[in-house]
Amino acid sequence: MDMYNLRQIPSEAKIQTYLRHAIFGSTHVFCPQCSKTNPPRYENRFRCVRCRCKFSLLSHTWLANLKLPLQQWWLLLWCWTQKIPVQQTAALSNLSRLTIYHWYDQFRNHLPEEYHVLENIVQLDEAYFKNWCLVMGKQVGSRKLAYELIYKSHPGRLEANSFLFHKVQPGAKLWTDGASIYKRVEDY
Repeated sequence: MDMYNLRQIPSEAKIQTYLRHAIFGSTHVFCPQCSKTNPPRYENRFRCVRCRCKFSLLSHTWLANLKLPLQQWWLLLWCWTQKIPVQQTAALSNLSRLTIYHWYDQFRNHLPEEYHVLENIVQLDEAYFKNWCLVMGKQVGSRKLAYELIYKSHPGRLEANSFLFHKVQPGAKLWTDGASIYKRVEDY
């Protein structure tokens, strides 16, 4: 199966927009050396008028030496997030298994760091899957997240208290859905 027949892969321009937003926090590009905004663009590169730094969209990131087309890289990322085995990914992407092992390793090594202490107001929720569940907290008004995978079908009070003890600062206000695992949590 040719990878370009897969309809869930966005266009090259759309992937560049997603990457620009992930790297720069918005669609506005800025110089990685002096932070001057909106540098002029020449083909696929930018040149800062202040410090004369030449850079591309990915040049100052861990994807700087990306040799794959963005759509093929997107397919690998999608396969990795969906936990598609290497052999099947190789058949979908027409890449070697060594290349796929390399990129799966790169994706694992560049996962964002998890924040361990949430404070002020923390919103809590759980998600349930077949044989495991997820307890997650988000600090309201920020992008700070903390989560814990629990390899049981439902979390108990013990797991919820362990999550709160390790990931939430004492005295923080908790917003929950009223699940029984959070009852009388203020006593702990």
